[in-house]
Formats: sequence, C-alpha cells, structure tokens
Amino acid sequence: MTELYLIRHGQTVYNVQKRVQGLADSALTPVGRADAQALGRGFAKAGIQFDAAYASDLVRAQDTAKLALAANGQSDLPVQADVGLREEDYASFEGRLQSERTTALKTLMPHPEAATLAQVADGVHQLDPAAETHQAVQQRFDHAIRQIMASASGRVMVVAHGTVILLWLEALGYPLYGQKTLHNASVTHAVYQTGQFAFDEFDASDYVAAGKRGQDISG
Repeated sequence: MTELYLIRHGQTVYNVQKRVQGLADSALTPVGRADAQALGRGFAKAGIQFDAAYASDLVRAQDTAKLALAANGQSDLPVQADVGLREEDYASFEGRLQSERTTALKTLMPHPEAATLAQVADGVHQLDPAAETHQAVQQRFDHAIRQIMASASGRVMVVAHGTVILLWLEALGYPLYGQKTLHNASVTHAVYQTGQFAFDEFDASDYVAAGKRGQDISG
C-alpha cells in the first residue's frame, strides 16, 4: 500500500496577477512561501513523515515541496523532479492575462467563462495547436503518477498544479461537481493499491490552517 499526498503549489505572482500559468513559471509570493511552510508544520503536527517526495520541475512546485519538507523536519529528503507533473501547456497564451484568453475563446464558444477545464484546454488547442488537449494532459499526468506509485512506497509527497490535478481526477471519475480550481497548498490524499486510487481527502486546507494556528490535527 502506498499513500499519495497530492499538493497544489503555493500562491504565485501570476496567481495574484490573474495570468495564464502553465509552463510559464512564476515565483511564490510571500504568502505562497508562508503557506508552504505552514503546510509542512501541519504535516508535522499530524505526525506525517514522507518516504519519498516528487514535484513538477517548475520552480513554484519545487519551492513548495522543499519549504514544506524543511518545515516538517525533512530538509534532507530529496525532491525528485518529474516533467510529467507539469501544468497544462497553454502555448502562446502562457503569461498572458486570463481575461485575454477568455476573449480569444469567445470566437469558439459563447460563454467561455462557464466552460469546463476540458473545454478550455481543447479551445486553447484549437486556437493554438501547440497547446495540449485535455486528453493529452490527463494521459501525461496519469503516466507520471503511476510511474511514481510503482517505484515508491509508504507516504509519498507529490507537488503539482491545479488544472492538471483536476483534469486527472476527472479522468479517474472523481466527482468534482464543477470545481475548476484548487486552493494553493491544498492536499488531496489517496491510498493506492493494485492499480487503484481510493481518495479520502480532496482540496484540503486543514494542514496549512493547522500549521498556522499550531493546532494538532492528528487522529
């Protein structure tokens, strides 16, 4: 049995500026760094120690993982970079304001602000074929996660990105009820056995909150 702690990176400058942030990298804000550290303290309060740690090779994911591990007393645990964990590739829309992407998508659909994540991905791909389709994102991420699960054991930290995590969960049949974003530094937890994921936490901010308040959430 392997436990997966799937984490979205902390808040970034592009998050605050409401810019499209896929492969475009943007540094953690002071809030993002503080939340990553609080996350680690929350794990420590819960008595959670990791046996392996992985993250997207993008700086915001790497920094979140390292800050959380350090705050959990595990700064010596290496963070293994995996390009398969990257965020969706938005090609020429990278770094542009989200409002610009919405305006461009209006040429394809009447209400892009109401579109699903999959529809947005495929719409951006129509506008720029260099961008990933939602199926390409799902398949890439699923392959990366399953490779990690096959090689690791115990408790495994994986730091990735909001859209790619949600698209992957949707592909697994997890009920998202229309949710289109994850909280920064949130945790989605699953037990992995015989090729199957059983989820018992989704988009949980409890660890960050506990790390900020010094609250014990173990048990």
